[in-house]
Amino acid sequence: MCVLIMGGRSFVGDGLPVYLMSCGYDVETFSHGKEERTGNNIYGRYFCVNTNSHMASNYDVVINLAILKDQSAAENCRYIQTLIDFCNTHHVKKLIHFSSIMVYNYGESVVSEQTPIARSSETYMQGYGRIKIAVDEYLLTHRQELDAELVLVRPGYVLADNRPCPFIINLPLGIHLIKGDKRSKQPIVLREDIHRALAAIIATEHNNPVYHFFPSDGMTKHRYAQQTVGGVVLTMPKWLFERIPYALAKLHVIPWSLYSRFQGMYIYSDFRSVQTEQKLHIHFNSLA
Repeated sequence: MCVLIMGGRSFVGDGLPVYLMSCGYDVETFSHGKEERTGNNIYGRYFCVNTNSHMASNYDVVINLAILKDQSAAENCRYIQTLIDFCNTHHVKKLIHFSSIMVYNYGESVVSEQTPIARSSETYMQGYGRIKIAVDEYLLTHRQELDAELVLVRPGYVLADNRPCPFIINLPLGIHLIKGDKRSKQPIVLREDIHRALAAIIATEHNNPVYHFFPSDGMTKHRYAQQTVGGVVLTMPKWLFERIPYALAKLHVIPWSLYSRFQGMYIYSDFRSVQTEQKLHIHFNSLA
């Protein structure tokens, strides 16, 4: 079975080809660059993958880790249409798209694999979050154009290689500040768990349409900080760092896109991945 990884040089993709090859798969990667092939690594423009002469004629599975970070949501959707056409041309049986839990509304009480995503026309988010929402919308809207099985993967924040935790600010004297209060949540996932789960999706027939890559342990930012960095853990009160920015946005003192960054610090959703773990027979861990 031949697997193509789009975005082979991404942080999540680091080590994935070697892991999948150890599982018995033939693996090729695609990354942005001058059009050429070096071993199993193919380079070129994402919008020209269909005309890249270095691609194999057929692939069984495509894993899309690529995001065009410096381009608009519309351009990212254009890339996704190119990818759909590529999959149909190359007889791909399974397209695994790497999404994000950022596609969900911050105010959801429960976030399971069945929770509907936010609408790009209504979200305050800009940049990465808006792109992820727009791309998921596009894939779901154009699902009928894709001949392959579509699997959407929505992970938490990915940790590996001593990558800093995004919600912990380390201060002097063993003091740590978390972006949020004691109830705030931001699910995380270890990169090696992602690699194991992706291999499980490849090996599974009749996949669920959506998988969540993070633990279902209800871990809060505060408890995570206590268990990983210890010391004194301080929090940011919501009335100061969310409600005041909201009032400023209502008064048009700051843009709503800036307010959304503060809003994202205070997510209390019950994040669930039970169906994913049961289907793929895998267990996600919060701690290494």
